[in-house]
Amino acid sequence: MAVVLLDPSRPDLVPAGAVGLLSTTVAVTEDVHPNLLWQLTDYVLVGADERKLETVLTSDPTHPVVRARIAAGERVVQGEVVRGAPLMRAVDLMDRLRRTGPWEQRQTHDSLRRYLLEECYELLDAIESGTRDDLRSELGDLLLQVLFHARIAEDSADGAFDIDDVAQSFVDKVSYRTPGVLDGEHADLERQIEEWEAAKAAERAKGSVLDGIVTTQPALALTQKLFERLAGADFPIVAVSPSLYSVNVPFRRHATTSVEDEQRRRAVVLMDLVRAAEEAATADGVALRDENTWRKYLGMDYDESLFGDDLTDTGEIPVVVVDEPVEDDVEYEDVSLDKDPIVAGKKPKKVKDIAVGAVPPVVVVEKWSAAEAD
Repeated sequence: MAVVLLDPSRPDLVPAGAVGLLSTTVAVTEDVHPNLLWQLTDYVLVGADERKLETVLTSDPTHPVVRARIAAGERVVQGEVVRGAPLMRAVDLMDRLRRTGPWEQRQTHDSLRRYLLEECYELLDAIESGTRDDLRSELGDLLLQVLFHARIAEDSADGAFDIDDVAQSFVDKVSYRTPGVLDGEHADLERQIEEWEAAKAAERAKGSVLDGIVTTQPALALTQKLFERLAGADFPIVAVSPSLYSVNVPFRRHATTSVEDEQRRRAVVLMDLVRAAEEAATADGVALRDENTWRKYLGMDYDESLFGDDLTDTGEIPVVVVDEPVEDDVEYEDVSLDKDPIVAGKKPKKVKDIAVGAVPPVVVVEKWSAAEAD
């Protein structure tokens, strides 16, 4: 007497140890997949004469007949449990809901936006102050959003993809960016980070340094991401208005402007400036890989001698003569909007012998001060 347990995520796959048990008539539970039933020599549904049969075939270990046989000490035959099987059941569940659920059928990528945002914040809250159960539950809610969006995309008439394509995208990206670790070549943290950043840089080399930056994210997160990208591309810091480094929130009963919107607007102005420089450089067939080249296409002062006849950079590192060494991590806590010549509409002052007056005209539209908000 034996009970053959099938993997519900792979309902037509029979464990190797059960092949010999299925050569005669077997009892099957209602959940056994029709594809497998067609392959059986003979079968009867439980509830009939299954007591006389040696083998019960099922994918439901909680079925009353199955539980009774296991409790009686019958041998259980099942395949190796495959990690990720519940994920496959989740995919199947989402598919059934999309096909039969009246609410799920009506949803679009756009209609789910607010739920996705809520789930992200709830997950962050669980990480900050929740229990392990809270964290697991919120991760499940976020997974639901991923499955839902992938299932909606599957129904698209143009450019359709499914959850397998999403998973493959993850595999391709991570495999490309972490070759040394995955190949067992090394287990060095710094080297892994370098490989990851180098791979990302190679991807961005085909487009803009701003590719992938989402302007709808919170303004401070947008500004930080923008600065990280530009710093990694040797963008000249003097081309960045100091007004971006400081956020002033007015203390008044009725605010007339949104600090969030103002910060985002300034970040977008800088992004437009960067894109304009990239387009001009692309037209000349030049890659923006150093500060001197950036300065040239930003319309700032630059060292012409560092360029060859074909306008390509010679590879030398441009040197800016200053009174003091320039630190990588510049502190801007002492910079206020009133001190920003662009914001205040004043003539530019000298900063460590570098004239900020050379900042491209496009940033002049950033004029703003607390007085204007009154």
